[in-house]
Amino acid sequence: MRTDYSEIKFKDNGRLKLLIIVGTRPEIIRLGAVINKCRKYFDTILAHTGQNYDYNLNGVFFRDLKLDDPEVYMDAVGDDLGATVGNIINASYKLMVQTRPDALLILGDTNSCLSAIPAKRLHIPIFHMEAGNRCKDECLPEETNRRIVDIISDVNLAYSEHARKYLHECGLPKERVYVTGSPMA
Repeated sequence: MRTDYSEIKFKDNGRLKLLIIVGTRPEIIRLGAVINKCRKYFDTILAHTGQNYDYNLNGVFFRDLKLDDPEVYMDAVGDDLGATVGNIINASYKLMVQTRPDALLILGDTNSCLSAIPAKRLHIPIFHMEAGNRCKDECLPEETNRRIVDIISDVNLAYSEHARKYLHECGLPKERVYVTGSPMA
């Protein structure tokens, strides 16, 4: 697992310093257009946790979506679930401490979205896309991830009115929830 990110720097061009963390092919696909827009308007670093990584499988998505390769590859996959989750949290923490982003953007419910935990501890605002989605199956690890990340995110970007209502029912105030629709729509 990588923990030294001293050569990774924001451009310090006066724009908001945004860290985007992904780790799976579906995240890359769903965030492709968003990443490109963020790179246009913000000082952006894209990090890949390696949760679901094989360059031959991922590289095609970066090329097809006209995305630059991630600036950071964390290589956070461990020998088991506990090691992988711990590595994602640890590597994300080290990256955030060393780069000092103004905000974190994450999507969905994968283990990579647990990078929100160190962001919260470091007082880095968290923007969570796909917030409020639920399958209500407590046995699925993704459901646990959704619940954790929705609660600790500063801004929840829900895809639907249904997801917004669910987040309000969970006690999140309206100023932390916005319906954006899906970037894939």
